[in-house]
Amino acid sequence: MSRLVSLHAGGTREPWQSLGLTFTGDACLLADVELIVHGSTPGLHGWTIESTTDATIDIDGIPTTLVSSASVRPTESSIGEQRIVGLDHVVVNTNNLDRTCAAIEAALGLEVRRERELGNGVAQRFHKLDNTIIEVVTGPHITGDTASLWGMVASIDDLFDLAEGLGDNVTSPPKKATQPGRYISTVRGSTGLGIPFALMTPHVPGMATR
Repeated sequence: MSRLVSLHAGGTREPWQSLGLTFTGDACLLADVELIVHGSTPGLHGWTIESTTDATIDIDGIPTTLVSSASVRPTESSIGEQRIVGLDHVVVNTNNLDRTCAAIEAALGLEVRRERELGNGVAQRFHKLDNTIIEVVTGPHITGDTASLWGMVASIDDLFDLAEGLGDNVTSPPKKATQPGRYISTVRGSTGLGIPFALMTPHVPGMATR
């Protein structure tokens, strides 16, 4: 299968550091995924994925670097005093689910694992990488002719403690997530990340996942 190696973001490091993330140069770790912040326009601008070949490609408009081997990283990292135990999922926005999901399958060999209708024309499909989920979203609110990386969610060992420490001005109070037994907290836009970023409690053993 394939593994997400890194996400390439624009903006500055300081807002991420204010959450408790530690950088080495332009990069910090979200569990075993490297977040590289390199000062261009805020947003997620591309990703690197471990696959069976080395190539620079376009997946329905998303700049993608494929590498046949990547350095082994720890499976956990830290945010403040808490552990990030995994990058739960990365969100891809698209105006056409069929087109984008077909492009992901063609490039990475990842079939759609599940589809969910949320109403009002909003729908999601899910592709599974070895270390995270690609959540592809469409709806009337999404415009543009190609897909784009939108945001991401990390799983935190003790979300309630982290959210309390950061305060309500930085993160929303944890609330029940869609996944049974889990809670989620969203980092507020005023923090200045320039990227939608949320934090979740880890997967609950025995509960259904995507």
